[in-house]
Amino acid sequence: YTPVRPHWFYSREIEHKLVWMPFSLLDSTNLEEASARLAFGGDVVVTTDGGRYDVNVGARLRRPVYWEEMPSQVRRCTWFYKLEGQNRFVPYEEQVAFVLEDHYRKSIATGSWHQRLELPGNQTVVMHNSSVMVHFLPSSHPDEWGNVSEGQSRPRVVKRGVTEVDTIEEGEPSQIDHLVFVVHGVGSVCDFRFRSVEECLDDIRHIALGLVRSHFGGPSREGRIGRVEFLPVSWHSTLHSDATGIDRALRHITLQSIPKLRHFTNDTLLDILFYTSPVYCQTIVDTVGSEMNRLHSKFMERNPEFSGTIALAGHSLGSLILYDILSHQGDTGDVLVAEQSPVPTTAEPVELP
Repeated sequence: YTPVRPHWFYSREIEHKLVWMPFSLLDSTNLEEASARLAFGGDVVVTTDGGRYDVNVGARLRRPVYWEEMPSQVRRCTWFYKLEGQNRFVPYEEQVAFVLEDHYRKSIATGSWHQRLELPGNQTVVMHNSSVMVHFLPSSHPDEWGNVSEGQSRPRVVKRGVTEVDTIEEGEPSQIDHLVFVVHGVGSVCDFRFRSVEECLDDIRHIALGLVRSHFGGPSREGRIGRVEFLPVSWHSTLHSDATGIDRALRHITLQSIPKLRHFTNDTLLDILFYTSPVYCQTIVDTVGSEMNRLHSKFMERNPEFSGTIALAGHSLGSLILYDILSHQGDTGDVLVAEQSPVPTTAEPVELP
Protein backbone atom coordinates (compact mmCIF):
# COMPACT_ATOMS: atom_id res chain seq x y z
CA TYR A 1 0.00 0.00 0.00
CA THR A 2 1.30 3.43 -1.02
CA PRO A 3 -0.43 6.53 0.36
CA VAL A 4 -2.19 8.60 -2.27
CA ARG A 5 -0.54 11.84 -3.32
CA PRO A 6 -2.98 14.76 -2.86
CA HIS A 7 -3.41 17.69 -5.20
CA TRP A 8 -5.21 20.94 -4.43
CA PHE A 9 -8.12 22.24 -6.51
CA TYR A 10 -10.28 25.37 -6.51
CA SER A 11 -13.84 25.85 -7.73
CA ARG A 12 -14.74 28.12 -10.60
CA GLU A 13 -18.05 28.93 -12.25
CA ILE A 14 -17.92 28.46 -16.03
CA GLU A 15 -21.11 28.94 -18.06
CA HIS A 16 -23.19 28.70 -14.87
CA LYS A 17 -21.59 25.37 -13.94
CA LEU A 18 -19.28 24.72 -11.00
CA VAL A 19 -15.98 23.35 -12.29
CA TRP A 20 -13.02 22.24 -10.20
CA MET A 21 -9.67 23.45 -11.55
CA PRO A 22 -6.28 22.16 -10.39
CA PHE A 23 -3.74 24.49 -8.86
CA SER A 24 -0.33 24.49 -10.51
CA LEU A 25 2.22 22.00 -9.24
CA LEU A 26 4.07 24.78 -7.43
CA ASP A 27 0.94 26.16 -5.75
CA SER A 28 -0.32 22.70 -4.78
CA THR A 29 3.01 21.87 -3.14
CA ASN A 30 2.96 25.13 -1.17
CA LEU A 31 -0.63 24.52 -0.06
CA GLU A 32 0.18 20.98 1.08
CA GLU A 33 3.13 22.23 3.12
CA ALA A 34 0.96 24.96 4.65
CA SER A 35 -1.74 22.40 5.46
CA ALA A 36 0.76 20.46 7.53
CA ARG A 37 1.42 23.62 9.57
CA LEU A 38 -2.24 24.02 10.51
CA ALA A 39 -1.77 21.58 13.38
CA PHE A 40 0.22 24.29 15.17
CA GLY A 41 -2.82 26.58 15.19
CA GLY A 42 -3.61 29.93 13.62
CA ASP A 43 -4.63 30.88 10.09
CA VAL A 44 -2.24 30.04 7.30
CA VAL A 45 -2.48 32.14 4.13
CA VAL A 46 -0.67 31.04 0.98
CA THR A 47 -0.13 33.23 -2.08
CA THR A 48 -1.06 31.46 -5.33
CA ASP A 49 -1.48 32.16 -9.04
CA GLY A 50 1.62 34.31 -9.28
CA GLY A 51 0.59 36.48 -6.33
CA ARG A 52 -2.87 37.39 -7.64
CA TYR A 53 -4.78 35.22 -5.15
CA ASP A 54 -4.48 34.42 -1.45
CA VAL A 55 -5.71 31.10 -0.07
CA ASN A 56 -6.77 30.73 3.55
CA VAL A 57 -5.84 27.09 4.04
CA GLY A 58 -7.84 26.63 7.22
CA ALA A 59 -11.03 28.16 5.83
CA ARG A 60 -10.45 26.55 2.43
CA LEU A 61 -11.17 29.84 0.62
CA ARG A 62 -9.42 31.53 -2.29
CA ARG A 63 -9.69 35.32 -2.66
CA PRO A 64 -8.30 37.70 -5.30
CA VAL A 65 -5.80 40.37 -4.26
CA TYR A 66 -6.24 43.10 -6.86
CA TRP A 67 -9.95 42.99 -7.79
CA GLU A 68 -13.36 42.15 -6.35
CA GLU A 69 -14.61 38.61 -6.77
CA MET A 70 -16.62 36.11 -4.78
CA PRO A 71 -14.37 33.80 -2.74
CA SER A 72 -14.06 30.33 -4.24
CA GLN A 73 -13.82 27.00 -2.46
CA VAL A 74 -10.52 25.19 -2.13
CA ARG A 75 -10.20 21.46 -1.64
CA ARG A 76 -7.41 19.00 -0.91
CA CYS A 77 -8.25 16.26 -3.37
CA THR A 78 -7.30 12.57 -3.40
CA TRP A 79 -10.37 10.79 -4.81
CA PHE A 80 -12.46 11.71 -7.86
CA TYR A 81 -15.56 10.63 -9.76
CA LYS A 82 -16.69 11.29 -13.32
CA LEU A 83 -20.23 12.30 -14.18
CA GLU A 84 -22.00 10.49 -16.99
CA GLY A 85 -21.41 12.14 -20.36
CA GLN A 86 -18.50 14.23 -19.13
CA ASN A 87 -14.73 13.85 -19.42
CA ARG A 88 -13.76 15.93 -16.40
CA PHE A 89 -13.34 14.26 -13.01
CA VAL A 90 -14.89 15.90 -9.95
CA PRO A 91 -13.14 15.68 -6.57
CA TYR A 92 -14.91 14.17 -3.59
CA GLU A 93 -15.28 16.15 -0.40
CA GLU A 94 -12.31 15.69 1.89
CA GLN A 95 -14.28 13.72 4.51
CA VAL A 96 -15.60 11.29 1.88
CA ALA A 97 -12.15 10.95 0.33
CA PHE A 98 -10.72 10.03 3.74
CA VAL A 99 -13.31 7.24 4.11
CA LEU A 100 -12.57 5.95 0.61
CA GLU A 101 -8.83 5.95 1.21
CA ASP A 102 -9.25 4.07 4.50
CA HIS A 103 -11.45 1.46 2.82
CA TYR A 104 -8.96 1.14 -0.04
CA ARG A 105 -6.07 0.66 2.39
CA LYS A 106 -7.93 -2.13 4.21
CA SER A 107 -8.80 -3.84 0.92
CA ILE A 108 -5.15 -3.74 -0.16
CA ALA A 109 -4.01 -5.16 3.18
CA THR A 110 -6.58 -7.99 3.29
CA GLY A 111 -6.94 -8.64 -0.43
CA SER A 112 -10.71 -8.47 0.00
CA TRP A 113 -12.53 -6.71 -2.84
CA HIS A 114 -16.11 -6.41 -4.20
CA GLN A 115 -17.24 -4.97 -0.89
CA ARG A 116 -19.92 -2.29 -0.72
CA LEU A 117 -19.04 0.94 1.04
CA GLU A 118 -22.09 2.94 2.12
CA LEU A 119 -21.85 6.73 1.77
CA PRO A 120 -24.23 9.43 3.04
CA GLY A 121 -27.40 9.86 0.99
CA ASN A 122 -27.90 6.12 0.26
CA GLN A 123 -24.97 6.15 -2.15
CA THR A 124 -22.69 3.14 -2.56
CA VAL A 125 -19.11 2.66 -3.75
CA VAL A 126 -17.93 -0.78 -4.87
CA MET A 127 -14.20 -1.44 -5.28
CA HIS A 128 -13.77 -4.38 -7.63
CA ASN A 129 -9.99 -4.12 -7.52
CA SER A 130 -7.30 -1.47 -7.14
CA SER A 131 -8.06 0.06 -10.54
CA VAL A 132 -11.78 -0.59 -11.11
CA MET A 133 -14.10 1.27 -8.71
CA VAL A 134 -17.65 2.55 -9.25
CA HIS A 135 -20.05 4.86 -7.43
CA PHE A 136 -23.78 4.04 -7.42
CA LEU A 137 -26.39 6.73 -6.90
CA PRO A 138 -29.56 6.15 -4.83
CA SER A 139 -31.49 5.33 -8.04
CA SER A 140 -29.11 2.42 -8.70
CA HIS A 141 -29.35 -0.83 -6.76
CA PRO A 142 -26.30 -3.06 -7.30
CA ASP A 143 -26.27 -6.69 -6.29
CA GLU A 144 -23.59 -8.34 -4.18
CA TRP A 145 -21.15 -8.18 -7.11
CA GLY A 146 -21.84 -4.57 -8.03
CA ASN A 147 -23.99 -5.30 -11.09
CA VAL A 148 -26.89 -3.00 -12.02
CA SER A 149 -30.13 -4.12 -13.65
CA GLU A 150 -30.97 -2.84 -17.13
CA GLY A 151 -32.84 0.48 -17.15
CA GLN A 152 -31.25 1.90 -14.04
CA SER A 153 -28.82 4.84 -14.06
CA ARG A 154 -25.24 3.96 -14.83
CA PRO A 155 -22.72 4.19 -12.00
CA ARG A 156 -19.98 6.80 -11.84
CA VAL A 157 -16.37 5.95 -12.52
CA VAL A 158 -14.19 6.44 -9.44
CA LYS A 159 -10.50 7.31 -9.63
CA ARG A 160 -7.83 7.47 -6.94
CA GLY A 161 -5.25 10.26 -7.14
CA VAL A 162 -4.25 12.59 -9.96
CA THR A 163 -2.76 10.66 -12.86
CA GLU A 164 -2.63 13.39 -15.53
CA VAL A 165 0.19 15.29 -13.83
CA ASP A 166 1.72 16.16 -17.21
CA THR A 167 -1.33 18.26 -18.09
CA ILE A 168 -1.11 20.38 -14.93
CA GLU A 169 0.82 23.63 -15.28
CA GLU A 170 4.17 23.88 -13.57
CA GLY A 171 3.48 27.28 -12.02
CA GLU A 172 4.49 30.90 -12.52
CA PRO A 173 7.92 32.15 -11.44
CA SER A 174 7.94 34.71 -8.67
CA GLN A 175 10.26 37.09 -10.51
CA ILE A 176 8.38 39.78 -12.46
CA ASP A 177 10.25 41.91 -15.01
CA HIS A 178 7.34 43.77 -16.62
CA LEU A 179 3.98 44.99 -15.34
CA VAL A 180 1.14 45.83 -17.72
CA PHE A 181 -2.09 47.59 -16.73
CA VAL A 182 -4.89 46.56 -19.09
CA VAL A 183 -7.95 48.80 -19.49
CA HIS A 184 -11.00 47.06 -20.95
CA GLY A 185 -13.31 48.43 -23.63
CA VAL A 186 -17.08 48.91 -23.78
CA GLY A 187 -19.34 46.63 -21.80
CA SER A 188 -18.88 44.35 -18.84
CA VAL A 189 -17.57 41.40 -20.90
CA CYS A 190 -14.56 41.23 -23.18
CA ASP A 191 -15.15 38.42 -25.67
CA PHE A 192 -17.87 36.34 -27.32
CA ARG A 193 -17.67 33.84 -24.47
CA PHE A 194 -18.95 36.62 -22.16
CA ARG A 195 -15.86 36.54 -19.98
CA SER A 196 -14.68 39.42 -17.83
CA VAL A 197 -11.37 41.20 -18.33
CA GLU A 198 -9.94 39.26 -15.38
CA GLU A 199 -10.71 35.94 -17.06
CA CYS A 200 -9.41 37.05 -20.47
CA LEU A 201 -6.10 38.13 -18.95
CA ASP A 202 -5.55 34.56 -17.76
CA ASP A 203 -5.18 33.55 -21.42
CA ILE A 204 -2.81 36.45 -22.12
CA ARG A 205 -0.61 35.54 -19.15
CA HIS A 206 -0.53 31.92 -20.27
CA ILE A 207 0.54 32.92 -23.80
CA ALA A 208 3.14 35.40 -22.54
CA LEU A 209 4.66 32.87 -20.13
CA GLY A 210 4.74 30.25 -22.87
CA LEU A 211 6.59 32.64 -25.18
CA VAL A 212 9.14 33.44 -22.47
CA ARG A 213 9.82 29.75 -21.87
CA SER A 214 9.96 28.85 -25.56
CA HIS A 215 12.10 31.78 -26.74
CA PHE A 216 14.18 32.40 -23.60
CA GLY A 217 14.16 28.94 -22.00
CA GLY A 218 17.75 29.02 -20.77
CA PRO A 219 17.70 32.43 -19.07
CA SER A 220 14.24 31.69 -17.69
CA ARG A 221 15.34 28.44 -16.03
CA GLU A 222 18.45 30.16 -14.66
CA GLY A 223 16.35 32.93 -13.15
CA ARG A 224 17.98 35.68 -15.18
CA ILE A 225 14.67 36.81 -16.66
CA GLY A 226 11.21 36.80 -15.15
CA ARG A 227 7.68 36.95 -16.46
CA VAL A 228 5.18 39.60 -17.51
CA GLU A 229 2.31 40.38 -15.14
CA PHE A 230 -0.98 41.73 -16.45
CA LEU A 231 -3.42 43.47 -14.08
CA PRO A 232 -6.96 44.49 -15.10
CA VAL A 233 -8.20 48.06 -14.75
CA SER A 234 -12.01 48.09 -14.58
CA TRP A 235 -14.26 51.14 -14.91
CA HIS A 236 -17.56 49.76 -16.24
CA SER A 237 -19.01 48.82 -12.83
CA THR A 238 -18.33 52.31 -11.45
CA LEU A 239 -19.97 53.99 -14.45
CA HIS A 240 -23.07 51.78 -14.10
CA SER A 241 -23.23 51.93 -10.30
CA ASP A 242 -26.07 53.38 -8.23
CA ALA A 243 -23.96 56.50 -7.63
CA THR A 244 -24.27 57.62 -11.26
CA GLY A 245 -27.86 56.42 -11.68
CA ILE A 246 -27.27 55.51 -15.32
CA ASP A 247 -28.87 52.06 -15.25
CA ARG A 248 -31.85 53.34 -13.27
CA ALA A 249 -32.47 56.08 -15.84
CA LEU A 250 -32.03 53.68 -18.77
CA ARG A 251 -34.61 51.27 -17.38
CA HIS A 252 -37.27 54.01 -17.49
CA ILE A 253 -36.71 54.78 -21.16
CA THR A 254 -35.89 51.31 -22.53
CA LEU A 255 -38.71 49.70 -24.53
CA GLN A 256 -39.88 46.19 -23.62
CA SER A 257 -39.50 44.78 -27.14
CA ILE A 258 -36.41 42.70 -28.04
CA PRO A 259 -35.13 42.95 -24.43
CA LYS A 260 -31.89 41.02 -24.96
CA LEU A 261 -30.74 43.29 -27.77
CA ARG A 262 -31.69 46.42 -25.85
CA HIS A 263 -29.89 45.19 -22.73
CA PHE A 264 -26.78 44.49 -24.83
CA THR A 265 -26.95 47.98 -26.31
CA ASN A 266 -27.40 49.65 -22.91
CA ASP A 267 -24.54 47.64 -21.41
CA THR A 268 -22.02 48.12 -24.22
CA LEU A 269 -22.62 50.53 -27.09
CA LEU A 270 -23.95 53.33 -24.90
CA ASP A 271 -20.58 53.44 -23.11
CA ILE A 272 -19.21 55.13 -26.23
CA LEU A 273 -21.83 57.88 -25.99
CA PHE A 274 -21.28 58.25 -22.25
CA TYR A 275 -17.58 58.87 -22.90
CA THR A 276 -18.49 61.83 -25.13
CA SER A 277 -20.41 63.37 -22.21
CA PRO A 278 -18.30 65.75 -20.06
CA VAL A 279 -19.81 64.44 -16.81
CA TYR A 280 -19.55 60.71 -17.47
CA CYS A 281 -16.24 61.04 -19.30
CA GLN A 282 -14.70 62.52 -16.17
CA THR A 283 -16.17 59.67 -14.10
CA ILE A 284 -14.53 57.12 -16.39
CA VAL A 285 -11.18 58.92 -16.48
CA ASP A 286 -11.11 59.45 -12.71
CA THR A 287 -11.94 55.76 -12.15
CA VAL A 288 -9.20 54.53 -14.48
CA GLY A 289 -6.62 56.90 -12.98
CA SER A 290 -7.41 56.10 -9.35
CA GLU A 291 -7.65 52.38 -10.12
CA MET A 292 -4.20 52.34 -11.72
CA ASN A 293 -2.80 54.19 -8.72
CA ARG A 294 -4.44 51.69 -6.36
CA LEU A 295 -3.21 48.68 -8.32
CA HIS A 296 0.32 50.09 -8.51
CA SER A 297 0.45 50.75 -4.76
CA LYS A 298 -0.90 47.28 -4.00
CA PHE A 299 1.53 45.66 -6.40
CA MET A 300 4.55 47.47 -4.94
CA GLU A 301 3.38 46.60 -1.44
CA ARG A 302 3.46 42.91 -2.32
CA ASN A 303 6.51 43.15 -4.59
CA PRO A 304 8.83 45.70 -2.94
CA GLU A 305 11.86 44.51 -4.93
CA PHE A 306 10.22 45.13 -8.31
CA SER A 307 12.35 47.38 -10.50
CA GLY A 308 11.07 46.48 -13.96
CA THR A 309 9.14 48.46 -16.53
CA ILE A 310 5.46 49.39 -16.46
CA ALA A 311 3.28 49.60 -19.57
CA LEU A 312 -0.32 50.53 -20.31
CA ALA A 313 -2.55 48.56 -22.67
CA GLY A 314 -6.09 49.35 -23.73
CA HIS A 315 -8.70 47.45 -25.70
CA SER A 316 -11.34 49.22 -27.78
CA LEU A 317 -12.55 52.26 -25.82
CA GLY A 318 -9.88 51.53 -23.22
CA SER A 319 -7.16 52.58 -25.67
CA LEU A 320 -8.86 55.96 -26.16
CA ILE A 321 -9.20 56.43 -22.40
CA LEU A 322 -5.48 55.78 -21.92
CA TYR A 323 -4.60 58.12 -24.78
CA ASP A 324 -6.58 60.94 -23.20
CA ILE A 325 -5.02 60.32 -19.78
CA LEU A 326 -1.47 60.28 -21.14
CA SER A 327 -2.14 63.34 -23.30
CA HIS A 328 -3.05 65.34 -20.19
CA GLN A 329 -0.23 64.10 -18.00
CA GLY A 330 1.78 67.28 -18.32
CA ASP A 331 5.51 67.40 -17.67
CA THR A 332 7.07 64.22 -16.33
CA GLY A 333 8.48 66.15 -13.39
CA ASP A 334 5.00 67.16 -12.21
CA VAL A 335 3.43 63.72 -11.87
CA LEU A 336 0.84 63.84 -9.09
CA VAL A 337 -1.75 61.61 -7.59
CA ALA A 338 -5.20 62.04 -9.14
CA GLU A 339 -7.18 64.73 -7.31
CA GLN A 340 -10.75 64.40 -6.18
CA SER A 341 -12.11 67.62 -7.72
CA PRO A 342 -13.41 66.90 -11.24
CA VAL A 343 -12.30 68.97 -14.20
CA PRO A 344 -14.69 68.48 -17.15
CA THR A 345 -13.22 66.35 -19.95
CA THR A 346 -9.72 66.69 -18.49
CA ALA A 347 -7.80 63.60 -17.49
CA GLU A 348 -6.18 63.73 -14.07
CA PRO A 349 -2.49 62.77 -13.69
CA VAL A 350 -1.71 59.18 -12.88
CA GLU A 351 1.08 58.25 -10.50
CA LEU A 352 3.40 55.99 -12.48
CA PRO A 353 7.16 55.51 -12.22
